[in-house]
Amino acid sequence: MTIRDLLNYGADSLKNSSESPRLDCSILLAKVMGIDRASLFARYSDIVDDPHIEQFKKFITLRSQGYPVAYILNEKEFYGYTFYLEDGVLTPRPDTEILVETALDLIEKNSLKTGLDMCTGTGCIAITLKKECPKLDIIATDISPISERVFKVNNQKLLNNSINFIHSDLFSNLKDKKFDIIVTNPPYLTKKETEDRVLDGWKEPVLALDGGFDGLDLIHTIIDEAPNYLNNSGWLLIEASSNQMEDMKRSMESAGYKNIHILKDLASLDRIIVGKYE
Repeated sequence: MTIRDLLNYGADSLKNSSESPRLDCSILLAKVMGIDRASLFARYSDIVDDPHIEQFKKFITLRSQGYPVAYILNEKEFYGYTFYLEDGVLTPRPDTEILVETALDLIEKNSLKTGLDMCTGTGCIAITLKKECPKLDIIATDISPISERVFKVNNQKLLNNSINFIHSDLFSNLKDKKFDIIVTNPPYLTKKETEDRVLDGWKEPVLALDGGFDGLDLIHTIIDEAPNYLNNSGWLLIEASSNQMEDMKRSMESAGYKNIHILKDLASLDRIIVGKYE
């Protein structure tokens, strides 16, 4: 079979299980062949050997079963860096780069020195902030032991272990610690949304998705407790669903945050809320 044959086979196999079948199979085949996608398209007529065909078909089978491409390849690019990940942690999303960019802007403009990335998952937020702001003293936390393992791989690979990870259920293991900025992409799907995704075959972990009945269980706790862990004029940034933003804004106003504003994602939907605690 040629590269063209395999791409057509892959796209046809994924037409009912992927929103981007041709993109997915080109990424997977390029990985199998050890070349970039541009080279793949330039070599359409090349014959592919049997071991590569077999590996590609295994990848296509996994993708057709609902596994994200990132899980299949154990990697995902985020903000120009390649992160290791595995089944059991949330796949980094492009929209989360907006959270990172907003945090970087606040860090630079306000000379912020200390930070916390809560519900860190792969560590993509904390590690990217540290890569872009080497002087930032940032801690990463998560309740998931899988997240801890994945984070440590990325911390070693990208930062030579320069970030401290604390296993913590939100703020539970952060006694006496204070931060200039707290960033978090917590579970924020409603219980019904989470259940629907599980039924639809989503492979991402329920722990990283389920935010309770209305998706706001953890978020309300974070908003209420963060002032105890923020330095004076500290900032809180939360990524959540667009239909939760007004509720979150009211909660932040009630808790005493100032300068509250909401930022849109790549689809022009409300996605990030920012507040300052004096």
